[in-house]
Amino acid sequence: MSAKRIIDCLQANAQRCPDKVFIYDCEGTLRLTYAEFWQQVQLRAASLTEGGWRQGDAMCIRSTQSASYLVLYFACHLLGIIIVPLEHDLPEARVQDVNVRVRVIQKQLPGHVFPSSVSDVLFTSGTTGQPKGVVVSHQAMMADAVNLKVAQGFHHDIVFIINGPLNHAGCWTKVLPVVMEGGSLYLMPGMKNLDSFFTALDFIRRLPVSADTHRQPTAAVFLVPASIRMLLQFSQDRLAQYADVIEFIETGAAHIPHSDMLRLCELLPDSRLFNTYASSETGVVCTYNFNDGKCLPGCVGHPMKLARVSLRDDVLVCRGDALMMGYLGQTDFSQPSLKEIVTSDLGRFDEEGRLYLVGRQNDVINVGGLKVSPAEVEEEALDIDGIADCICVADSHSLMGSVPKLLVVMEPGVLFDKRAIAAHLRSALEAYKVPAKYEQVDHIERNANGKLNRKFYAAQ
Repeated sequence: MSAKRIIDCLQANAQRCPDKVFIYDCEGTLRLTYAEFWQQVQLRAASLTEGGWRQGDAMCIRSTQSASYLVLYFACHLLGIIIVPLEHDLPEARVQDVNVRVRVIQKQLPGHVFPSSVSDVLFTSGTTGQPKGVVVSHQAMMADAVNLKVAQGFHHDIVFIINGPLNHAGCWTKVLPVVMEGGSLYLMPGMKNLDSFFTALDFIRRLPVSADTHRQPTAAVFLVPASIRMLLQFSQDRLAQYADVIEFIETGAAHIPHSDMLRLCELLPDSRLFNTYASSETGVVCTYNFNDGKCLPGCVGHPMKLARVSLRDDVLVCRGDALMMGYLGQTDFSQPSLKEIVTSDLGRFDEEGRLYLVGRQNDVINVGGLKVSPAEVEEEALDIDGIADCICVADSHSLMGSVPKLLVVMEPGVLFDKRAIAAHLRSALEAYKVPAKYEQVDHIERNANGKLNRKFYAAQ
C-alpha cells in the first residue's frame, strides 16, 4: 500500500479526480466533489488548530450521517487528532463519562498525547458488558479498506448508500474502500422510511455515465438483517424493480435467516449479496457472496486478503493487519496491533475452508447439560409464516436449570398460536432445543447496529 492513512487517499483523490462527486446527501440536494470536500477539510482543520487542538489529542464527537461530520472526521485525521465517535443520541452524561475516561488515559501517556499510529477509539455497544474503547490504528483502517476492496469489488463508480451510524463498523468500514477507490457516498438518515431508500436508488439510477471510466454508476449498501426483513415484508416487489442498479448488498452484525437469504437471491438474481463477519476489535475478517447458487446458511466465507482465522476449541481466533491495538487503558502503543484476538464467537469450517458462525459462547443455553444455540431456534422460528421477529432466551427451570423461551413479534393481523409454533419447531429441532415457553411481544430489543440485545433480556 503506497498510502499509509486513509486521509492520504482522500488527498490523492482531490488531485487525481477533483471534479468527481464524493458526497451526495439525502435526495441528492447536496453534492460535494473531492476537491470541494478536501477544501472544507482543510478549512475545518485550520479552525481546529486555532482552537488549540494539536496532534495526539483525542476528540469525542457525536456521529451523524452528514457531510459536516465527515468533514470534521477527516480534518481531525489531517491534524493527527484521534477521533472518538459516539452515538448521536447518546445521553450527555454518557458522553461526559467517555470524555473523562479518554482524558485520564491521555494524561498518562508521554507528552500527554496519543501516538501517531492511533487513528480512532471506537466504543462498543456494551450489549455483552461495559462498553469498551477499541483502539484502532491507521494500519488497521487501511487493511479494512484493502480487504473490502478486494473481496467485494469496490470501484471508482460505486455509490455506497450510508444509512446507519458512522461510529459502527457496518457502515463506517465501507467509507474506507470508497475513499481508497475514489467512489461516492450517498448519505441518508436511516431505514425507518423505506421510501427514502428507494429514493436513493432512483437517484443513483439517474446518474450519468462516468466521464472518467464511461461506466454507469451502481449502488451498494450495508443492511442489517432486521432492515432486510423489513424490506422483504413490506417492499419486496418494489425492491426487485431495482435489480439493475443494485451491484451488491452486504449484511452482517447479526444473524440473517436462511429464508431471507433465499428470497433476496430470487429478487436480485444478478446482485452480489454478502454475509460478512466483522467487529470493531477484529476489523473485517470474512465475507461470502451467498448469491452463488448454493446460498449456504450461516456461512461467512473465506478470510479476506489481510485476515486469518482459525478455531481453538470451536472458538474463532483472528489474526491479521486489521486487528485493534487493544482496549483503551490496556493498550501497548509500541505495537501496531495485537498478534491475535480470541473472540467469543463459535464457528466451524467446511471442507472448502469456508467459515460458518454457530453462535456466541455467552449466548448458549445450558439445558440439563445439553447446549442450545439461540440462533438455531430463532432461525427455525423465523421460517414460520406470520412471525416477523423473535428472540430465544434462557428461562429458569426448577429441574433442568434453564430452558429455552421464545419471544415473538407477529405480523400485523396474524394471530399468535403457540401450539402451532411449537409443533413446527418440534418437527425441525431436537426435543431439548424446542422452547418450553412462548410469549408474544410488541417488539424485540435491538441495539443501534441491529444486533439482538440479549443483555436486556438477561437482566429481566
